[in-house]
Amino acid sequence: MNYDPAHDDTARVDDMAQIDADLLVLERLQRFRVDFAEQICAAAKSRSLDVLSVLQLEAMHPFAEFYFLLRARGIESEADLERLADSHNSYIVHLSKNREKVERLGLKPERLMQAIFTGDTLPRLLGTWREHPGSIDQSNLGRFLVAVMSTETARKLVVACSEAGFLDRVRTPFGTVVVRSTGIMEKAYGICLRELRLGVQGNSDGDHGG
Repeated sequence: MNYDPAHDDTARVDDMAQIDADLLVLERLQRFRVDFAEQICAAAKSRSLDVLSVLQLEAMHPFAEFYFLLRARGIESEADLERLADSHNSYIVHLSKNREKVERLGLKPERLMQAIFTGDTLPRLLGTWREHPGSIDQSNLGRFLVAVMSTETARKLVVACSEAGFLDRVRTPFGTVVVRSTGIMEKAYGICLRELRLGVQGNSDGDHGG
């Protein structure tokens, strides 16, 4: 069944009783984006305008969010990562069945299916993590991020984040590029997210108290 906002009372934008609360969330979201951009650029060890401009791309949010969630969800062991890959595969398969959503995301079905971890790519993902805990092959990182950015955008972010000091980036003898977070960007993301939550929560508590 498709969602129809015309028949959903919660979607009414002319509900004056809800608009103030909506505007508060919007204000906090906008502040979150500005604060994150400022923090991430301030933390960058490179002052190159090329690097800083990439760090301010919209795609930097889901990129940093991915690493934040790795830490927040306690993805530490090889088994943890394998469960994450299985969950990712299930999501990709489910998404591929929704043709309209795939088109809205600007994804080609063949590219989407290439993002599944298979018998060839999964062992490399797990092997890299096992040998160097926290490390992910750049191509496999692109698989995890397929629904939110292109392969080229992911590559640009990896390069910029490496120069900024947010990622350790190493080219292996096999020609692959392996990256590992230094913890800086997910910390910045977490701080801004906490401020967002506390800001909205604090205002909500104040309303209830009044």
